[in-house]
Amino acid sequence: MDRNRIIPIVMLIFLLLLSGCWDSNELNSLSFVAATAIDRDEDRKQWVISFQVVIPQAIATQTGGGACGSQSPVTIFSTRGRTIREAMQNASLETPRTLFFGHNSVLIMNEGVARTEGVKQMLDFFLRPIESRETMSVLLTKGKASDLLEVFIPLEKINGNAIQRVIEQSHDKLSQVQNIKLIDFATMLADPNSDAKVPEVRISGNKQSQSSLDALKSTRSKAVIKLGDLGVFRHDKLIGWMNRRESRGVAWLSNEVSQMIIVFPCDERNPDQLSSFAVIKSSTELDPKVHADGIVMDVRVKAEGVLDEMSCPMKLKDPDVIKVLERAIEDEIKEEIQAAWSKMRELNADVAGIRNVIHRKQPVAWRKLSQSKQPLEQIEIRMHVKASIENTNMLYQPFSNMLEPKQ
Repeated sequence: MDRNRIIPIVMLIFLLLLSGCWDSNELNSLSFVAATAIDRDEDRKQWVISFQVVIPQAIATQTGGGACGSQSPVTIFSTRGRTIREAMQNASLETPRTLFFGHNSVLIMNEGVARTEGVKQMLDFFLRPIESRETMSVLLTKGKASDLLEVFIPLEKINGNAIQRVIEQSHDKLSQVQNIKLIDFATMLADPNSDAKVPEVRISGNKQSQSSLDALKSTRSKAVIKLGDLGVFRHDKLIGWMNRRESRGVAWLSNEVSQMIIVFPCDERNPDQLSSFAVIKSSTELDPKVHADGIVMDVRVKAEGVLDEMSCPMKLKDPDVIKVLERAIEDEIKEEIQAAWSKMRELNADVAGIRNVIHRKQPVAWRKLSQSKQPLEQIEIRMHVKASIENTNMLYQPFSNMLEPKQ
């Protein structure tokens, strides 16, 4: 047979063999998961996995960011199993479609699960599938994790996406809450020189009232989702919490402050008179020094910003007045850093990467430090904070100075 005829025939055979994909799924056979919550039934020794599944038809028929029709844009259902995989498999008994996690944006863990069971099994499961998102945000809650999936959030159609946006905005605007992604959480846990941290999310208000579509017809939400404390892990288990002030101190130590509002007393004689300083640029450098009795960590913080609010009647054009305000801001930053450091020592947990800095800059001292059961007790911090008020925005003096006594 002519060679020119054989080649097309062979190519046609290969095309017939290669057509189609063995693991393909039609879109109308998938349930798109927007958020996942993990609880534990200790009485039955079972995992309880809850899913927030998007209803495409409901979203397609709604108009506007917060508008809501007669059908909920999401549905919630829970499954149980002795393992997470078994619980996922049991989901096929309740839903006619295959769960798809490619759009899962949030993973919420119950505090009890994180304390008793740990997170290694959860991470092992969610890091294995090809479709799983390593960039999903990891969160903790002190209550029932599945409750957070049921709260409707105004201006957003999909609750899971709204929770992630709250985290991202808090990270960018406040810097006291870090958006911990799944891959980052796993990396922190696997790092022998640091401990992991995860932000807490909670429901504030009447959860039952905000779980109905009727809640979106009201001008005031009966319940809202808020970010709270910071969960601290050692190995794969939750060991304690840091409050918001301590969380801000961790952000300073970790060089993670991008924007932040610092409230400070502008008058030493009247500490109840408070003003606001908006940080627009900051940097933190850690420089460990080895001494005979341990390690001293020089913490050099630079914070630049603007005066956002002023309650004291001061002449802001006077450089000496600006220096006084800058010292008050520096003292406030020092107190936040000290609060975080004291809590880290109490928990014996390094969530700021202090030991990693020592490992890089003082490897000999790090070897000795790594043998200690209380490594942070052998480290002292020495703070050097410099705050700079770059401008006072649109006002050169407090508005109170303009209120002259009327004749």
